Amino acid sequence: MPSVNKDIEPGLDITTEQELNTLNEEWDTGKLQALSGYLLEFIDRHREEILKLARTSKSPEKRVEAFKKLVRQRGYIHLPLDMADQIHEINNEIWYQGEKGDFNRQKIKEIWTLKHASTWRRWRVKQILYIIDRRASEVAAHLMR
Repeated sequence: MPSVNKDIEPGLDITTEQELNTLNEEWDTGKLQALSGYLLEFIDRHREEILKLARTSKSPEKRVEAFKKLVRQRGYIHLPLDMADQIHEINNEIWYQGEKGDFNRQKIKEIWTLKHASTWRRWRVKQILYIIDRRASEVAAHLMR
């Protein structure tokens, strides 16, 4: 049963079987590798904030949960990577629309942002939470330093 927490966006902790299958595939194919590489760096930069959220608990599980809470609140662990990935998605859409004869790049960017940006961000947070779960023991050890 997913945890209920009023300070997070609804749906971030609820992962359907289809979403889990997609996340597993992304993990297995290495698609999450770059994002995963920034996990410990984010912890190092935000250790005090994570420990404050954990109420200085010595419990590794509570510290991991505090880290996840911070990710839910912020929505990212590495903004430059997120920006690059979004630009990649927008460029894919520009190419797709160009194949259909629409060459108005600015309009395509605006439409992509309106239609997909919030969904893209929610999915990115789910990816990060999944990575934290996959690397939970390593994350916990890093938070105990």
